[in-house]
Amino acid sequence: MNKFFVFFLGIAAAFGALIFQTFFTIIFPALENSAVLEKIGAFMLLAIFIEEFIKLGLLWKISKNTKNIFWSAIILGSGFATAEIFLNILNDNPVNSDLLLSYFGLFLLHIFTSSIYGLYLNKKESLAIWSTLAIFALGYFFHFLFNFSVSSSINPLSLDCALIVFILFAYYLNKKA
Repeated sequence: MNKFFVFFLGIAAAFGALIFQTFFTIIFPALENSAVLEKIGAFMLLAIFIEEFIKLGLLWKISKNTKNIFWSAIILGSGFATAEIFLNILNDNPVNSDLLLSYFGLFLLHIFTSSIYGLYLNKKESLAIWSTLAIFALGYFFHFLFNFSVSSSINPLSLDCALIVFILFAYYLNKKA
């Protein structure tokens, strides 16, 4: 499948996730204000679910036409992250290095969670419900952990370094396969 198409599919997926998230806040306005763990609200938990569900669903669809889905997953995650960062920049003013490192971490996060899905889909000819739910839960967990860490003011450089190590490990696993 064309790499540019996959990248722009990632961008479209991010905008699709934004539409779903906006739809849910219109229907359930209390989601945006309720607190879970005092740091991440119910809206954030729903937003993570929507984003990861859309990425996994698109990668599953792409995997039907692609021999090795891993690189397509990386490219789709890059497109998704690019759109999300662009939308965040429209809301924030990226003037300090911590914010730029957070954006870089966001970019790495979407590449990493997509690579997890890519590794899984590369190994599967048919999807079993429990293993698919488990891999989705893993991507969801890492996304939640990243958002929680950012909201808890953990140094973004340490998050970025950890994500780079995870991506390199995913690359190693893909090469080994």
